[in-house]
Amino acid sequence: MGIYQSKGKIPEEVYRFWSAVASSIRLGWLGTDDMAKEMKVCQLAIFPMLLNASALQGDIVGLEGHLQQGADVSVSDGHGRTPLHLAAGEGDVETVRFLLKKGADVNVRDFARETALRDGIRCKSIEVVSQLMSEGAHLETSSLELGVEMCCLAFLGDFKQMEVWKQAGVSFNFADADGRTPLHVAVCTNQPDMVRFCIRNGSSLEQRDLFNNQPVDDARRLGLQTLVEMLSNEAQKEVSDLVAEKTKINVEDQMARGLVELSLVP
Repeated sequence: MGIYQSKGKIPEEVYRFWSAVASSIRLGWLGTDDMAKEMKVCQLAIFPMLLNASALQGDIVGLEGHLQQGADVSVSDGHGRTPLHLAAGEGDVETVRFLLKKGADVNVRDFARETALRDGIRCKSIEVVSQLMSEGAHLETSSLELGVEMCCLAFLGDFKQMEVWKQAGVSFNFADADGRTPLHVAVCTNQPDMVRFCIRNGSSLEQRDLFNNQPVDDARRLGLQTLVEMLSNEAQKEVSDLVAEKTKINVEDQMARGLVELSLVP
C-alpha cells in the first residue's frame, strides 16, 4: 500500500488497518486527532521496507504501485540502501532499468559509501554494470586501489570479475603500489590462460614495474619458458601489426596525394 490520500472521511476499517501496522512495527501514533496525518507518517515509515522488499524480489508491479501512491524511488533504509542498490546487487537488470527510468539516483551512496555500481560489480553482472554506466554511474576510486583489486583478481584467476571491472571502465594496465599490473601477476603465478586473457584485454607487454621489470622479464627470471615464448610471440605480433598499419597509412597517403596531383593537371 502507498500513502492513503483522500479529502473525505477515512473509513474506520482503513484506519484500524494502519493502526495495526503501526503497532506491529512498534511505531507509536502521533497522539493527534488528525487520522490522515497519522496514517501518512506510518506509511512513510514503512516505505523503505516496502520498496526494498519489492526491489529485492524483482517485483516491478509492486514498485510501480508504491511509486504511484507517493513513494520516493530513491528512499533508503536504515543502512542507506536504496531499491537500486538491492536490484543491482541481485543482478536484476530489468528492475534496475525500471528504477532508473523512474528517476532513481544512479550514484547515491549507502552508509558504507557504496553505490549501486559497486553492487553490480560484486554480483558480476555485466548487464547491470553496462546499464548503470549508460545512465551516468561512475567509480570514485583511485587507479592505485583499482590496480590492487585487478592484481588480486588476476592472482585468484577470476576472469568474470575482471571482465565486469573492465565494463566499469577499469584498465588492465592499472598497477599496484609496486607498479605491477595484472599481467605481471599472471606471469609470476604461472597462469597461461590468465596471461592470454590480460593480453586480449589490453595489458601492455612493455609496462615496467618499480623494479624495472616487464612481464617477460619475470617469466625469464622464474624459468617459465612457455610464458617467455608466449610473450615474445605477442610482442613480435604487435610490432608486425604496427608496421602493417603504418604501411597501410603510407599507401593511403600516397594514393591521396596522387589523386590530388591528377586533379591539378590541366
